[in-house]
Amino acid sequence: MKVVENIDFVGESESREQKTTIQFDEGLIGFSDVKSFNLLENDYLAPFRLLRAVDNPDVGFLVLDATTRIADYCHLIPSREWKSLGVTDNQDYLAFVTVVLGATAEENTGNFQAPLLINHQKMTGKQIILTDSGFSVREPLL
Repeated sequence: MKVVENIDFVGESESREQKTTIQFDEGLIGFSDVKSFNLLENDYLAPFRLLRAVDNPDVGFLVLDATTRIADYCHLIPSREWKSLGVTDNQDYLAFVTVVLGATAEENTGNFQAPLLINHQKMTGKQIILTDSGFSVREPLL
């Protein structure tokens, strides 16, 4: 496993600003006590991003916009889930999947069964579990 350290993230210095911080009122699966995360990106990680806890920088997840793999993924999410976040139209939301990097690109996987839904306008989010979706927690990215 390759450990990445000392990456200069675009926006990290402004990470305390509301527009780059996402509030997960219910926390994430396994991290219910962590509510605020910064979404960080840089050219080195692209197309991936880092979702890092504001109060505990040791807690972070590599994430990927789900639509880079499945173009209509956001439309496969039940509308009630989007409505619960206050999403009213196509321009307000994003869906990210957590990523596990394998030894080769072919072994990289994303958790498409438990996406992170984001109301981009309000910068709020939640993680859901899609039952009967046919998606896996280890969906190949290639």
